[in-house]
Formats: sequence, C-alpha cells, structure tokens
Amino acid sequence: MKQPPSINRFLARYFPVFMGAIFACIFTLVFAVPAFFDSYAPNLSMADNVKYSFFVGIALTLVIVHCNFMIARGRPQWAQPLVVLLGLCFLGVVPTLNDQPNRLMYALSLLLPLLGLLLLNSKRHREMRQKLLEVRQLRDAMVTERKSR
Repeated sequence: MKQPPSINRFLARYFPVFMGAIFACIFTLVFAVPAFFDSYAPNLSMADNVKYSFFVGIALTLVIVHCNFMIARGRPQWAQPLVVLLGLCFLGVVPTLNDQPNRLMYALSLLLPLLGLLLLNSKRHREMRQKLLEVRQLRDAMVTERKSR
C-alpha cells in the first residue's frame, strides 16, 4: 500500500503553482468583469456598473474557490470549470478593443487568463492533481477498511 506523500515536500513543490492558478483566476475576474460590463452594457450608470460587477465578481469568486477546494480534495475534474471560466473571460475581453480601453488594463485582461490557463495546464499542476487523487483514494480505502472492521 502506498504511503501518503510528505506534507512539507508536497507543499514546497506544488503550493506555488496551486496558489498562482488561484490568484490568476481571481485577478482575471478583477480586470475582465468590469471591462465586460463597460463594453457590453454601455447604458448602465457608473453605480449600476460597479454594483453588477461586484456581485458577479463575488459569485464567480465563489465558483473559483469551490473548484479549487474540490481539486484540493482530490477531484481533478473540477479544473474544467476553471478552464471554461478563464476562456470565457479571455473571449469576453478580446472584442473590447474597439472601445479603446486603457492599454495596461487591456493587456492585463488578456494576459491573466492566459497565465491561469498555462498554470492549470502545467506539468506541476497536473502532477499535483494526480497526487491529490491518489491521497483521496488512500483516504477512501482507509475509511472502507475501518467500516469493514
């Protein structure tokens, strides 16, 4: 039977890429959601734009947190909603160039989802998801063994 990995070595190897992906997703929302409302709902007042951006940002942040929690619990298929979210943010920001946005904001709005996708597809993140799946399987086997006693 395999032994669980050492927690210190595991965190030293995989924690930076895990947190990098989380921060890339969150900062993607910070730049993409307001740009989306500015471009696709130009008739909104500034107060409504801020209000809707805030609530949509909070809801999508909860999705990001839940997906990453499920990944940490050993369910690697929860990376797919993150990929979809980052892809939609990227595709939602690309057409906003016609509105002549701030160049730095536009560049970050395009760069951050690509960085998040790169981190989610990196070898280290995939290894981490596989190791967490193995830990979950060990945990399930231990629970099954205890129940059978």
